[in-house]
Amino acid sequence: MAVASITNSEALSMTEQGSTTAASTNINVGDDPSPEDILRKPWKFVGYKRYAEFIASDHDFRIFRRFDVLNARIALFLQDEISALEEDLAELDRACSRVGAPDVNNGTFRDDQVENRISLLETISDKLYHYNKFMLQQASLGKYPDAPPRDVRSVRNWHHNHDFSAIAAKEQKYLDQDDIFCVLQKDKTPLRRAIDGSYRFRTMKIWKRSGDNVPEYDAPNVTYYSDKRIDHFASLVIVVIGMCLLIIPLWILQGLSSLRIKLGVITAFIFTFLLILSFAMVSKPFEALAATAAYVNRPVVRSVRELSADTSSSSYAAILMVFIQLGS
Repeated sequence: MAVASITNSEALSMTEQGSTTAASTNINVGDDPSPEDILRKPWKFVGYKRYAEFIASDHDFRIFRRFDVLNARIALFLQDEISALEEDLAELDRACSRVGAPDVNNGTFRDDQVENRISLLETISDKLYHYNKFMLQQASLGKYPDAPPRDVRSVRNWHHNHDFSAIAAKEQKYLDQDDIFCVLQKDKTPLRRAIDGSYRFRTMKIWKRSGDNVPEYDAPNVTYYSDKRIDHFASLVIVVIGMCLLIIPLWILQGLSSLRIKLGVITAFIFTFLLILSFAMVSKPFEALAATAAYVNRPVVRSVRELSADTSSSSYAAILMVFIQLGS
């Protein structure tokens, strides 16, 4: 039984891929359809209304197509259209600048007597505005991340739970394309992504969130998990690791007398600290290096100056503040 999970700023939703069997009972005549009615005719009782509600229930469900090929073709079309107008304007300017041409003032817009030149410029202006707007949209669209395969599977599972009949088959095919992206995907730390990638861990009961308004026919297949609880857990793990990296070197260096061994210990903890900043937290490379420099600054200086490893508590307090700020 395939299972996928989806996260947003409020919840981590898990859609279980189940099987539905068409009921053999007759359709009720009442206003509210029964579960059997929904199983028989999901295209009538579920449809786009419920599908839209499902997509809107989680930010990571907002998966749509970029239409990369079509957008590239439209961009080429607009570009060629403007290029043709550019050539027309250049030809008109050359014709008005020939020796045998009538004496017209080519240095004025207000009193331009050349027929169609102003209208041609106005057309070019409109086309350029549309072209530039289109290009800016493409640049903005390209910044959105590709939809994670796990989230795509979750949306597919919803269709599977309704026997792929709630939405027309042809209208589900957008999920099979390679140019789908997530509009509202949350920026997650690598540690959080690792948690989401573990089915057993992300579906633990301690994360389960109650009180969600899940339709009765989807209740066996859709479960919501608290995104905030998982985020708090990930933050706690980072803080605990950070505290260990700050406190353990103090005790190790305190008991060492060899300068080389001290520098070896410091080097090991520097490397570990940099790895954690790079792979467990959302930090830019220069931020990670700056935090690492703050982490190692005082211990290295004192190790070089003295054989003992006495380090002031204020220095490590400042390092702890840097770590917490980067982790928040």
